[in-house]
Amino acid sequence: MRILHLAKHYWPRSGGMERVVQGLAEGAAALGHRVEVLAVETIGHSRDAGRHRTSISRAFSLGALGSQEIAPGYIAAAWKQADVIHVHHPHPLADLACLLRAGRTPVVVTQHADSRRSAYRMVTRLVLRQARAIVVPSRAHLALSSELTGYEAKVEVIPFGIDQTRWEMVPPPPPGGPTRALFIGRLVPYKGLDLLLRALELVPDLRLDIVGSGPEGPRLRTLAQALAVQDRVRWFGEYPDDDLPRRMADADFLVLPSVTVQEMFGLVVLEAMAAGRPVITTAVPSAVREVNVPGETGLEVPLRDVPALARALATLCQDPARRRAMGEAGRRRVNAQFTRGQMAARHVELYERITSRK
Repeated sequence: MRILHLAKHYWPRSGGMERVVQGLAEGAAALGHRVEVLAVETIGHSRDAGRHRTSISRAFSLGALGSQEIAPGYIAAAWKQADVIHVHHPHPLADLACLLRAGRTPVVVTQHADSRRSAYRMVTRLVLRQARAIVVPSRAHLALSSELTGYEAKVEVIPFGIDQTRWEMVPPPPPGGPTRALFIGRLVPYKGLDLLLRALELVPDLRLDIVGSGPEGPRLRTLAQALAVQDRVRWFGEYPDDDLPRRMADADFLVLPSVTVQEMFGLVVLEAMAAGRPVITTAVPSAVREVNVPGETGLEVPLRDVPALARALATLCQDPARRRAMGEAGRRRVNAQFTRGQMAARHVELYERITSRK
């Protein structure tokens, strides 16, 4: 089967959507299918010549209009032979390319999130109407999406998955050192890092590693200094995706203190669980609550509750045995429900089902 993914970005860009597309593409290729990925090339992100078994085409961007890349070559590059076209939302440029093909090639849409710009809603809904199937990774995605209203009969729930073998090789935390919490993600307001720093102030025996960059970086560093926790925080900035397991190896547990449903899934939670690390998440009403099982694979705290977050940090900081038990439970949960192989196989079954319809 020939599968064409219309994505916004691809490796070496490292984000939630990029990692899902990579997992789907490489997973289907491992099952013997011909997979092509079309993505946008932006300044500052080099191409990759031979890392993957998939064929990758990139359309150069002339710039960005808000969150939308201006890449005219994307439309032309989308005219490839395929048995299935898989569009990843939100991505208006891919929607336009898909509509201009105006052929009989079956279309599958993965709704990672709704578009934030109403100007793109018309073309997005036209593609949703055309799609043979719409995939969401959790029931929460369907409940939170306004764009999927009216298309519920087409929706299939297929959880995101990761290459768990990459994280199974992460060694246990080094013995004898201070307990370390880890945050991986963009430094943006909805991630709740300011709350994590305030909670860290209340747990003096804990250290924190922060991996990521973003517009909140300068403000967060100033806050860490004002709270007198700067000497307990290590800032790693933007980190190569291939080296993230190294950062996970230093950590005793992961914290995802997000405060809004912009945190729709949290793949980093799966990665920590696959590495045998417990997780602390917040009660954000998204798929995060379908991944972490409070009391089993980690802890959950109410939104924006600094004292509760501090208590959770202290609990895992002071109880190595509980950390180990939760880490082992998390690894079992990933292997049972959230692997790349399972995600790819269920998508291939979906492709075969819709292409068999007359």
